[in-house]
Amino acid sequence: MKKGVMMLAWRVLGVPLVIAGVMPAQADVPQQCIQNKNRFKACPHQLYRADILPSQNELQLICICVTDFLPLLQQPGSEQQRIEQNMTRRQYQAEYKEDLPVILAILKRQR
Repeated sequence: MKKGVMMLAWRVLGVPLVIAGVMPAQADVPQQCIQNKNRFKACPHQLYRADILPSQNELQLICICVTDFLPLLQQPGSEQQRIEQNMTRRQYQAEYKEDLPVILAILKRQR
């Protein structure tokens, strides 16, 4: 019983501490998440990752609003959905430029 409690404590407390030790000391919580610029409510699903975007030159903690990028991660089921997905992709490409492929790779857990 005691061993199970210790393993649970390590998983809950130890892993975040190890990850925090790997992050550089200057990596602060991002001021804003990468999200749709028209979002006016809080993002219901945020993902935090330590990575380097092409527009940055050092490792940073990145916050991404997963909810806003879901349409780009799903396979369109109809022609209308494909058109909407292409419009959303163009909007995000104009806004995030060379960062968009990296953002999508992070969300697909390919980075």
